[in-house]
Amino acid sequence: MDYPISVPSAGLVNGKFVDEDPLTGSPGSLIPASWGNGVTQEILGVVQAAGMTPSETSNTQLLTALRSAQLYQTRAPFDVSRSVATTEFVQRSLGNYAGARSVTAATQLTVADVGWTIGIGGNSPYTVSLPDIKTVPNGGTFSLHCRSNAVVTIACTGTAQITPQGAYLTSIIMNSGESATIVNESGIWAVHGTASLKYAALLSGLNGNPGYQKHASGNIDQWGTVMTDANGEALVTFPISFPNAYSSCVATHVGTGGAMVIVLGGTEQKQSIRLKMRDAVNGVSPGWRINYFAKGY
Repeated sequence: MDYPISVPSAGLVNGKFVDEDPLTGSPGSLIPASWGNGVTQEILGVVQAAGMTPSETSNTQLLTALRSAQLYQTRAPFDVSRSVATTEFVQRSLGNYAGARSVTAATQLTVADVGWTIGIGGNSPYTVSLPDIKTVPNGGTFSLHCRSNAVVTIACTGTAQITPQGAYLTSIIMNSGESATIVNESGIWAVHGTASLKYAALLSGLNGNPGYQKHASGNIDQWGTVMTDANGEALVTFPISFPNAYSSCVATHVGTGGAMVIVLGGTEQKQSIRLKMRDAVNGVSPGWRINYFAKGY
C-alpha cells in the first residue's frame, strides 16, 4: 500500500495529500477511486480475518480486530514459525513450567507432558516411561522430582537411550529426594540433576564387603575383611587399585580378646597392603579375622 504517486491527477505535494488553499488558489489533492478502494479493502481484510462483519457505523473495528484472539492465536508448543507470539505463548515457553502434576503409579508420559514439572510419589516401586523420543521436539524437557517411599524406574520407550553422566542406559533409578531434568538432546535422553550423580564414574562405588566409594574430591574409601595365615599375616587386595596412591589404613580384629593389628611397613601399594595381627600375649595364629578401612586417591 502506498500513496497514489503514479496518478498525476491526484495532486500530491511532496508525495502526500494536501488541502485546498483558497487564499493562494492552490487546489487540493484528489483521491483516486482505485486508491480509496485499495485502502478500504486493506482495512476490511483485517476486520474480516478477525471473523467480524464490517459496519459502516463503527470506527473501532480495525483496533478491535487487531486485538482479537482470532488474529493473535496462541501457537502450538514448539512453534518455530515467524507467527506473532502472544504473551501466553512466551510465558509457556520461557517463563514458568507449562504445568505441574503428580504420579503415584506406573505412568506413560507423552509429548503433552513436555515442559511440565512432575512429582513422583507413592509407597511401592513402579515405572515411569518416557514417550517415544521421535515424538518429542529437540530440546523438549521433563522435570521430575521424586518423593516416593520406594525406588522408581524411569524407562525409555522404543530404541532411545537415557544418558546420566555419560552412561548409555535404557532406564535409571530415582530415589526419594532426587530430582532429574530429562532433555531430548538430538535423539538421546540427557539427564541433569541429583538423580544422575550416582551414575558418575567420579562418584561410583560398590556396596557390600568388600566395597569402595569414590568422592568428588578424588579421594577413595575401600573396605573389606581378610583372614590371617599361620604367621598372623593377611594380604589385603583392594577392590580397585588406587589411581594415584595409597594413603592410610585402619584395621581392627574380630574376636573376644585384646589384639593388635599393624600395616607391615614397605608393603603399601596402590593395589594391596599386608597386615599383621598379634594377640595380647604376642601370639599369632591362622584364621583370625580382620576388618580394614583404607584411603587413597
